[in-house]
Amino acid sequence: MYSLIKHPELMKPFFLSIHFEIQSTLKSLREVFVSHAFKTASILYVHFKKGIEWNVNTRELLSYPKESLGFHYASFLVAHHLNPQPKCEDHDIFHVLTGFKTETSEEIAMQYWLYGNGKRSPFVNLAMLAGAILYFDKHKLFKESFINGKSSMPMHHLDFKQHLSSPLSLFKTTLITINS
Repeated sequence: MYSLIKHPELMKPFFLSIHFEIQSTLKSLREVFVSHAFKTASILYVHFKKGIEWNVNTRELLSYPKESLGFHYASFLVAHHLNPQPKCEDHDIFHVLTGFKTETSEEIAMQYWLYGNGKRSPFVNLAMLAGAILYFDKHKLFKESFINGKSSMPMHHLDFKQHLSSPLSLFKTTLITINS
C-alpha cells in the first residue's frame, strides 16, 4: 500500500479498470431492463392498438418480387427470426424503410425518427422518454434521427399493406431521408 501512496501513477490504471467494469455492468443492466420493459409494453400495445391484422405470413411475403417492399419485409423477418406481429406489422416495415437495427438504442432512435415524421402515440412517447433518461450517451443519434424523420415525407400514416408489391426503391428515393 505504501508504494501506491508514494507512487499515485500506479493507482490510475487500477481505478480506471474498476470504472470501466462498473460502467460496462451498468450498461448491461440497462439493456436487460429496457429490453424487458419494451417487450412487456409491446405485448400490451397490441391489445390497445386499433387497426386490422394483415393476416400475412413470411412465406407469402417471400413470394413477392425481390425488389418489392413485401419481399424486403419478409427478408427482415427471416434475418431476425421474427414473424409479423398482429396489428403492428408496420413497425418492422419502418425498420426496412429506415434501416434502423433492432438493438435497443436503434429501436429508440427509430421512434425519434417516427416522432419527427409526425407519428404521435403513447408508445413513441414512452420510448423517447426511456431513451432520453437511460440512453443519454446516444443523444446525438436520437437528435439526428428526429431531424431525419422531420426531413422525410410523412409516411407514418401510410397503409403499407396496400404497398407490399411496390418497389422498395420507390420509398427509399421519394420518402426517406437518412444520413448515415
